[in-house]
Amino acid sequence: MIKDQIQSINSNSDLSYQEMESAINSIMSGNESDGDIEEFLLALNTKGISEIEISAAASVMRSKSLQFDIGDGNHIDTCGTGGSGLHTFNCSTASAFVATAGGAKVTKHGNKAISSKSGSADFLTTAGANINHERDQLNKIFNNVGFIFLFAPLHHQSMKYVMPARQKIGVKTIFNLLGPHTNPCNAKKQIIGVYSKDLVEVFASVAKKLGMEHVLVVHGADGLDEITITEKTYVAELKDGDIKKFEIIPEDFGLQRALFEQIEANSPEESYQMIIDAFSGNESPVTDMIAMNAGAAIYLAGCEDSIEEGVYKAKNVLKNGSAKNALEQYVKFSNLK
Repeated sequence: MIKDQIQSINSNSDLSYQEMESAINSIMSGNESDGDIEEFLLALNTKGISEIEISAAASVMRSKSLQFDIGDGNHIDTCGTGGSGLHTFNCSTASAFVATAGGAKVTKHGNKAISSKSGSADFLTTAGANINHERDQLNKIFNNVGFIFLFAPLHHQSMKYVMPARQKIGVKTIFNLLGPHTNPCNAKKQIIGVYSKDLVEVFASVAKKLGMEHVLVVHGADGLDEITITEKTYVAELKDGDIKKFEIIPEDFGLQRALFEQIEANSPEESYQMIIDAFSGNESPVTDMIAMNAGAAIYLAGCEDSIEEGVYKAKNVLKNGSAKNALEQYVKFSNLK
């Protein structure tokens, strides 16, 4: 039971790794009432969630997920936290297809929209994809396309015990922070967008504790959980066991800054059209933002030696139509029986 942990949190005490592990395990095993789960999550929000609490919770969620091996293990993810409250096109999903076309292998973890107007799952279904795959089908798609989408509810079935409380609360909780750390294919390389600057270094440290190899944690100064085109972006990079922090701006890549309104999308259909325009070789702020994020993903995958070189490759991929082809191939193979 989590009553003791709730009492500790309400006294403004951070839980130890073991206490948090025990609490999340009990919640995700169906042993707690919706009311107690709601109280626990809201108490954490009020206190503030520590790095140790995130690490312990992510470790439990990983152990509860339906994990499986795929490819040679050298795949990447582009799953972020969401939760920015800002409504933009599906940048991380678009950049995943550009990275795929640029030589990366991608196991994209994601869900339907929670705080945004269009989540990864919403965009892909709008594009005509079938995202409800059995395991053998996932392998076939990955082997043919180099990209698969891991629809979170199919791989994290223990989350069913948390959903009633999360839906009733209706605000971000610790579970918004866990998705990026719980790729079912155990991706060791990832670009993780976070909704708060305060989470940038924290997430890099959590990734290190969880045994990740190469991670870029990013947050735009405009509030986005992406590398943004409108402002500077704060970055923490975990590589070879070390974490370094730096900032990047669009001008670093020879790109112009844009207005936020130019990357805004208010529906999956609008997001899809914006991305298809970019994938058709048309220059725009959307194209530039996809290139920046895809460039980082291409660098993480080891296909280029720097983010700058990755952005250059991404721009070429967008111009020559191979990103659009990667999306079309995914839609095709996702619908084959």
